Amino acid sequence: MFKKVAKILFTIFITFLFASNVFAATSGNTSLKDLKDKLAKEKQTVNAIANKQKTVQANIKKIEKELDDVADEIDQCELNIKESKEKVVSLETEINNKQVEINNLLNFLQVSDGENVYLEYIFKAKSFTDFIYRSAVVEQLTKYNDELIEEMYNLIDENKKEQERLAKEIDKSEDAIVKLNKTLAKYNLSMEDLVDDHKDAKADYEASKKEVEAYEKLYKKYGCSDETSILDCIDIPYADGFVRPLYKGTITSEYGLRYHPTLHYYRMHNGIDIGVPTNTPVYAAAAGIVTKITRVSNPNKRNSSCGGNVVYVKHRVNGKEYTTAYMHLHSINVKLNDFVTMATVVGKSGGGESYDYCTTGPHLHFGIMKGGSYVNPRNYISFPAKGKKFTSRW
Repeated sequence: MFKKVAKILFTIFITFLFASNVFAATSGNTSLKDLKDKLAKEKQTVNAIANKQKTVQANIKKIEKELDDVADEIDQCELNIKESKEKVVSLETEINNKQVEINNLLNFLQVSDGENVYLEYIFKAKSFTDFIYRSAVVEQLTKYNDELIEEMYNLIDENKKEQERLAKEIDKSEDAIVKLNKTLAKYNLSMEDLVDDHKDAKADYEASKKEVEAYEKLYKKYGCSDETSILDCIDIPYADGFVRPLYKGTITSEYGLRYHPTLHYYRMHNGIDIGVPTNTPVYAAAAGIVTKITRVSNPNKRNSSCGGNVVYVKHRVNGKEYTTAYMHLHSINVKLNDFVTMATVVGKSGGGESYDYCTTGPHLHFGIMKGGSYVNPRNYISFPAKGKKFTSRW
């Protein structure tokens, strides 16, 4: 329980730390150099996750090999038990046959007090010497057969003990399989998370790479150095505020730390979720320029980043740099470096689709970044309370 609480607290700490240090400085305006530095870090993250995947995959193969080995051990134990039981039956049969043979040979009678009484064989002696001889033969045969039978009974006991031992070994092996399967399940879950994380990181890296390339063209066009801020280099349209990105919708989730509905752990929710039907037009929240786009590579497969199709728009609001993010889009209507206004449809809403594994239903995730760090959209746009509807963009 303590470890679980500690993990949650650590996650909270890291989440807020990351949220406040995306570009190392939240108050300053972003430059092309900042974006290139961020791109380099994103590449390192992609490589680190890929290496982690290899390690986990190696562990999975190791456990699968152990499971195969234990299964083979169980099969061998069950085979040994079967052979042991067959041996016990054979020995018991041999004992019974030997007992019959002795009875026929000596014709002895088992009396109530458990003593053996010798009958015809001894009393058929023709002389005293023959009587002594027959008695000695009976004694030797009886002793030999008694010893043989005792030895067989001992073998039966040993076999039964061996069966018990093997049964315990099977129990231990089955327990080992249960533990190995639990560990394997954890590794498989970890691998699944890593695959998702790798997709997220790679998708974000590829989108950031295109973003940097687009800015490089603009910086070259305007003759700016990499250290020049984007607002100082590019003539981004001026805006005096933001409006809602939809004409109507219902607030379904707030900005802040929350228990994720599909990932099932606490995670920072860097925006507001607005419930709307799929294919609802999504508008830019202010005039600006499209700076980054993350696209789903194959809509028929679960291989997109957590946000699905995403459009990012850079803004100059009251002279300060902001970026708005429109996530879980079903389709995208703009391209990089497009200038947009509040009337521009950047895309149409999606969510809850097969490729978008971080949603449980159709909605728009709307986020605002100030200088590079996500902030609460409610600080800039008037939204109704959670669960309430709105019917205008103002």
